Amino acid sequence: MKRFLSSFFILFLCISGFLCFVPKSYGETHLRNYKSIKLAKGSFLKAISQRDISTSTVKVGDIQYFTNPEDVFVGESKIIPKNSIYLGEIEQVIEAVEGINASMKIKIYKVITPDRKEYAIDANVFRNGSTNIGGELTEVAYYTRIPHYAGTWKKGVLQFVPTSIHAMGRPTVIRAGDEVTFIINSDMGLYSPKK
Repeated sequence: MKRFLSSFFILFLCISGFLCFVPKSYGETHLRNYKSIKLAKGSFLKAISQRDISTSTVKVGDIQYFTNPEDVFVGESKIIPKNSIYLGEIEQVIEAVEGINASMKIKIYKVITPDRKEYAIDANVFRNGSTNIGGELTEVAYYTRIPHYAGTWKKGVLQFVPTSIHAMGRPTVIRAGDEVTFIINSDMGLYSPKK
């Protein structure tokens, strides 16, 4: 029994050593001619919308496509080539109500390069300082006249003052061909061939 256990232990050590050695050497040779590049959190990317995206027609989970209009570089390394496709998903849709336009959020989750390489990406469409697209206040629908007396002037003037009643909100639309901006939510690691 002792001989069996010692043989089993030696065999186990040999197999473990072999398995630890093989992936390491494969990884070193596979990535030897590549350098790691990082697209930092908070970076901005530009893209072109491929079709109309309207809060009145889309629903949560719909897939949207954007095209990269120009090569993206980090330093001297090209990391996302021109004409790459960004895949996005509608993350949230809020319908228009009285006083507020409709809004939506679009999450970008994948980049497909022209040579069919795919990279995961964590970004959101970014407009007017927010990842919420739309949701602006609408214009005031009604004004009321209120007398205004300036200083010691006995005769007042009537001024139009806005009420709290706003117009009905409108759908928010990103038109086909519109340039949009993405903001990167977390560091994105890529590999680029060494020169």
